[in-house]
Amino acid sequence: MTHIHSSSGIAPGHSKAFSPAVRRRLVRLIIVSLLLPLSFEIANIRFTPSLLLMIALAPFLFQQYLSGVVRWRAPDLLFLLYILWQALTILLNNPERFVTFTGQQTLLTLAGYLAGRLLVLEKQDFISFILFWAAASMVSVPFAMYEAIRDDPIILRMILDYTPFGSMRLNDYEPRLGLYRAQFVFVHPIHYGLMGALVLMPYWLGLASQIAAAKRTLGALLIFLATFLSVSSGAVLSIALQVGVFISHRIAALMGPPWRILLASGAVFYLVVELLSNKSAFAAISGRLAFNSATAYYRTLIWEYGSAQVMRTPIFGNGYNYWARPFWMTNSSVDNHWLLLAMVHGLPALVLFASSLLYAFFAVNRIKLFGDTELDRMRLAWTLALIGFCMSASTVAIWGEIQMFFMLLFGAGFWLASTGPGNAQETTENLEETSRHLPYSRYSTRRSGDAEQRRPARVSSSRRVPNQFSRKDI
Repeated sequence: MTHIHSSSGIAPGHSKAFSPAVRRRLVRLIIVSLLLPLSFEIANIRFTPSLLLMIALAPFLFQQYLSGVVRWRAPDLLFLLYILWQALTILLNNPERFVTFTGQQTLLTLAGYLAGRLLVLEKQDFISFILFWAAASMVSVPFAMYEAIRDDPIILRMILDYTPFGSMRLNDYEPRLGLYRAQFVFVHPIHYGLMGALVLMPYWLGLASQIAAAKRTLGALLIFLATFLSVSSGAVLSIALQVGVFISHRIAALMGPPWRILLASGAVFYLVVELLSNKSAFAAISGRLAFNSATAYYRTLIWEYGSAQVMRTPIFGNGYNYWARPFWMTNSSVDNHWLLLAMVHGLPALVLFASSLLYAFFAVNRIKLFGDTELDRMRLAWTLALIGFCMSASTVAIWGEIQMFFMLLFGAGFWLASTGPGNAQETTENLEETSRHLPYSRYSTRRSGDAEQRRPARVSSSRRVPNQFSRKDI
């Protein structure tokens, strides 16, 4: 038996996880269901393919989690509390929505997160997941191109015209930059843009060891084109931010711990904007993330009146009820996911969600995990996607299919938090094969006397990863 570097998020020695083939097929099935824009109603409850699939999968996912397939992580509890808090605030503010809202949020948020946690447990799972998602984004380009030129979301229109099912409402936004805003199969153009923005860096950077540079660059350009055809500033600037942070990370790595340097630099930048601006730094930055000044101004007003509403109902929120604003602001939508969370469900919901993201960032990027070039690329790419999402979410509300896309990606990164070059934990694909070579395993087919003859060679000291960091460095 050779020394195996860990690339798995499975609890040590546990054999109750789905097989790798089953896990990867289920992930692909979830992605396909998210891209099927069909819907129908039963008893005033709207069902979609992804919702039906998660209803079917949820019992198995919860059973897998409770049986200890993955290690417990803080976001597991934080997201459970997040769902319970959302349910409580809706019960208090909009009791008529309680059942449908709680059920949908449990499936989209908690089950989507657990699907990522339990179905992406090792490197090959992650590669398969990203490849399929990236391929779906590339395949969407011809449809989005046609829609951006002709203002015709052909897939949605055909479903509405030729099938008994419902679908997404066709958008009626004004063209930008000479193009109509493509929504593809999503409820909003920026959601389609985020589909590409979230997967671009995991594909281009995370799979650098798996795909030739020319092919990977061509694929990344197609994903960027898909994102651009949404003509959504939040999605396009998300990619720009990820590229900027990537370049800054490479430069900072030449001077010291890159994330410490970037976090300190970001904090200083935020403080400077806060001091120099006549509004909060968050409002000043998010208000400028737009392709036109009218949108930027409207976002500033949303922040002003929305944050005032948060101060009036900071704990339990205001639900989906009227919030005070000028009479001419007839549209009640809030183009800021973080602000909307606080407005609807109160500050505790925002704190729970944000705490999960912060925990994941620090857990996956602990210094002691670094040392394997391929895993480090995947770790950085996943983190960049997280950062891009956080920025984009300040320009749009996140719900529905794109919400589950993100929760799936978020949960799919936690195997990286238990994977480093110094671990000797086998992947699920190696567990049974390894056990056959252990003289005292219940799978063993050899006599114990053969063990000494077939003992694996000791790993040379040159291949060991030195313990360069103490606990104080982590």
